[in-house]
Amino acid sequence: MKVNSMFGVLLLIIIPVLTDKRNIMKNSKTESWISTENFTTMIKKSFLYSKCCNIFLSESIYDVDTLLHQFINIYPREYVLHQRLYNCQGYFLLGPTDGEIENAMRVVPSSISTTEILIIINGELKNTSKLFDVSLFGNSNANIVSRSGIWTLSENYLKPRFFFKVHSYEELMSEFNIVNMKGRELQVCTFHQPPFSYLNKTIKKVIDGMEEDVFLADSDNEKDGIEMKIFLVMAEKLNFTWTIRKLKGKYRYGRRINNTEWHGGVIQLVLEKKVDLAFGNVRLTPNHYQFVNMSTPWVQMLTQFLVPRPQPITNFWALMRPFSMGSWILVLIMLIAKSMYMYIRARVDPQFPKRFRSIFCTITELIGRLVGMWMPRNTVNARLELHLWQTAGFLLVTAYCSSLAARLTNSEYEDRIDTIRQFLEADLLWGHKGPVPFWPDYLDLDDIYASQLSSRYIPVKGQEAYLHTLIEQRKFAIYGFVIDSIFFPEDDIFNEYIKNYRLMKESTGNYYSSFVVQSWLLQPIDMVMLWLRESGIALFHLNNVMHRRISFNLREVVKEHDSLDGIYRRLGLTPLGVGFLVLIVGLLASTIIFFYELKQASNSRSIREVFRDIQKKRQIYKSHSYKRIYRKGAEPIDRNSSNENFDSFIIKSVGHTTSMESA
Repeated sequence: MKVNSMFGVLLLIIIPVLTDKRNIMKNSKTESWISTENFTTMIKKSFLYSKCCNIFLSESIYDVDTLLHQFINIYPREYVLHQRLYNCQGYFLLGPTDGEIENAMRVVPSSISTTEILIIINGELKNTSKLFDVSLFGNSNANIVSRSGIWTLSENYLKPRFFFKVHSYEELMSEFNIVNMKGRELQVCTFHQPPFSYLNKTIKKVIDGMEEDVFLADSDNEKDGIEMKIFLVMAEKLNFTWTIRKLKGKYRYGRRINNTEWHGGVIQLVLEKKVDLAFGNVRLTPNHYQFVNMSTPWVQMLTQFLVPRPQPITNFWALMRPFSMGSWILVLIMLIAKSMYMYIRARVDPQFPKRFRSIFCTITELIGRLVGMWMPRNTVNARLELHLWQTAGFLLVTAYCSSLAARLTNSEYEDRIDTIRQFLEADLLWGHKGPVPFWPDYLDLDDIYASQLSSRYIPVKGQEAYLHTLIEQRKFAIYGFVIDSIFFPEDDIFNEYIKNYRLMKESTGNYYSSFVVQSWLLQPIDMVMLWLRESGIALFHLNNVMHRRISFNLREVVKEHDSLDGIYRRLGLTPLGVGFLVLIVGLLASTIIFFYELKQASNSRSIREVFRDIQKKRQIYKSHSYKRIYRKGAEPIDRNSSNENFDSFIIKSVGHTTSMESA
């Protein structure tokens, strides 16, 4: 009994298993209701850009085994089963009923516009199925195939989206060769920022229950600007209408709070899906790209500073400019060394001219010979030294005079500021409207000098008076960007100040300018942007706008005004100041020495009495009676030595008179 009962139980277990095995083998050998050709077309149309595929199957796998094997044999790339890989944008959902597929859709990232979904129902699909609820698919692209029909989801750039039935696999959604938004109205945001957008006039308009400032854009002058022109071409090619909102708040692009939150600006509006597209020289940076979709950039720009122009100066020490400080120091060392040599030689060699035994006389004579103004006859035993010295002096004076003439007759300017290091050494400040920038987007923080620019930043808004003072004091630099060799200030309030500014040669960085778009709009915008760049239309609008709207001052900042202009100027007192200073000091010193010698000779007498006695002695010396008495029997005196005799006579007379009075 026990044996018979156990045998019966085994039969109950084995028979169903064998039956299921036969069903599996039977199903695997059953022909699919989708031909291989149609299945290949379906896969090609459904997975245009996906590099791999995530496969999700229903629990009753035996009903779809044939379709699964058919997909695996045809699909040319890698795939995973019942796993979700974020770098795989393709999703293949297979099941016998729509209810199982609806549950599987919960793991599909349908909000991403590049997600591609293929659904196969191994059965009938009614028109009332929940799979036709487009909210399940978000921004993704989807195709549904069943035994009762083929459906494809309308493009994600159309609103509202819907499933429409097609009659063949060839009619499934294909590449975006021709995008037609059929007049859909897009919500756009920008702000007034020449030369990208010149929109300025606004009106009030209620959008989604909120009152917004909307740009009027009712004239060609308003609908001008490089990015505005590019946007209008996009609207024409993609066939959409638009409403452009004016940006609110103090932020243009917004500010990152942490890794998951963003506050303010056009970035927040796109994140909250209040606008579909935004433009206004938005930088394509990792900081922005982490939060929103950025289109293909249309141009690359350099960021640079406008710095104060070098001003013409008249230097009091201009006479020293022909030689560098090192050259002047070398000349001074040569003078001291030569003077010490001549002085020591005169003390040691009795045949050497005795006038060199005085260090002051030695220095005076060597300076006179150096500039070619001293030519005494007595050079016995010192001719070689003095001739070599005068030869060196001739060369120095020739070089000095030729350089001096060129410098003094042409305008002299301050040193230029062309590098970030010179910017820092000049102690310049800089700033712009709005909050403090996110420094990695503006500066190269790995550079030793560029990283210090953040410490020179000051906010502009609310400090216009202080800013005006800094500009007048030449202590402020204007930040901006360069497009096609034309500089534009980041804030148009600086246009009135740039007349006395020039472009600093070294740039602080570079960036690409892009449009910010919703994910479903990225692919059509990228397609048109690439077309605009490759065809040269973007470059045409850039040149066209700059040719019409750029002021003369913006073009002048790249020109240097401190170069040689060939116009010579008259010399004033200031550049010759050192020469007059030396003359005055020399006269003052000689006068002091002269009075000191007189004081020494006069003892306690006043200087006036000494001058009176000198005048009397001069008259006596010139009188005929003196000549007959004093010069009786003397040889005729050379007229050239009369001054020396008179000087000796005066000194002796003064000394004799002084000794008489003291006796």
